[in-house]
Amino acid sequence: MKKVILVSVIILLIHNMYAQCEGGRYLNKVFPQTLRTKDITYSNARNAAGTMQQIKMDVFEPKDDTISLRPLVIFQHGGAYWTGTKDYESQIAMGEEFAKRGFVVSSATYRLEPTPLSLLFQDLMLKAVGRGVQDTKELVRYFFNSARDSANPFRIDTSKIFLCGASAGAFNVMHTVYLDSADYLFPEWKSALSGIGGVFGAYDFVDFGETILGVVNINGALGDRKFLDNNHTNFLSVHNIWDPEVPFNRGLPYNIPTLMYVDGSNILHPYAENLGMYNPFYIIPDWGHTSYSTDLFGTVVQPYFDSTVWYMKNFFAYQLGCPNITTGIKNNTAIKTLNTFPNPSANDVYFEGVQQYIGQRISVSDISGKQVYVAVFDGKPISTKSIGLTNGIYIINITNENTKETTVGKIVVE
Repeated sequence: MKKVILVSVIILLIHNMYAQCEGGRYLNKVFPQTLRTKDITYSNARNAAGTMQQIKMDVFEPKDDTISLRPLVIFQHGGAYWTGTKDYESQIAMGEEFAKRGFVVSSATYRLEPTPLSLLFQDLMLKAVGRGVQDTKELVRYFFNSARDSANPFRIDTSKIFLCGASAGAFNVMHTVYLDSADYLFPEWKSALSGIGGVFGAYDFVDFGETILGVVNINGALGDRKFLDNNHTNFLSVHNIWDPEVPFNRGLPYNIPTLMYVDGSNILHPYAENLGMYNPFYIIPDWGHTSYSTDLFGTVVQPYFDSTVWYMKNFFAYQLGCPNITTGIKNNTAIKTLNTFPNPSANDVYFEGVQQYIGQRISVSDISGKQVYVAVFDGKPISTKSIGLTNGIYIINITNENTKETTVGKIVVE
């Protein structure tokens, strides 16, 4: 009898989820209006300046929603750990976008460094990442506690929480979920984190690998790809190939030699795939950082805001188990780098290893993503003058149509 009841409950839960998906919820803007509750204090903690700080968030909800429990999307802003706010235009836009699709969205601040000079010191930046992880875990704790002790005012389904972030916010959420053990920490990490009380122990009130349904990493990185070994939570990555701030591959943030190396999205993707993780990977083919929001004021930038939302909503729907969902996300293999010379160039551009690309599709795009040239590569040098390239930066993509392998390079026309 107990088995029959359990099976019936499971069937009912699946039916309710499918019914929500089939009504367009989670993929489409089914709610014309949203509610925004501002400046909720979710934690009090000592900041880098040594003073106690109230750490706040805004919560976005779909207006006139009748569903009893809703998935939660936590989205954290960027800003290199010394600037940034939940009041960025891009943060508000993300909150509105996903609340209209039936999610509850938390846009939260976290503790920042008092000056950009902190970027020059490894110990300070490791502590900043540690505080970001502490605050992210406290934010999740807030929603768990309110669901348990305060009649769940936001009607959160605590089994369906997504952690999302851009730039420094992506560092926060990635390390919150995947840094679940000190096993792979370098001594420098251990020393810095111990200086702020650590990120384990009291902060690990739940198993984040079991609790978090999915992670969205926009132009972020991990301190080490091996952090993925003990936690196989699926994640979506979006990253500019020529990101000047957070490495697309393995490198130094901002190329500052005093900081530690990190593994960017193009390193994490094949490593995650080898572990059997679902990790859709969307590459922005231009020079930039957090492609949908590229200045210190969090201004929304098109067309990449819409495309970032599109990839996120499909990832969420897939993770929620919506039936017949085609993610539409190109599950990129790690791309290869195309070496070009001379670079900069005034006319003819040559490719290293040219013979291997003959017969493949070649395209050239400007830094806005607009395609300005496409052809089947014949092995001859590209004449920037004959195809009408003016001064500027261009991205070359060479694609093998059979294997879908892509090689990408950059040229500067002067």
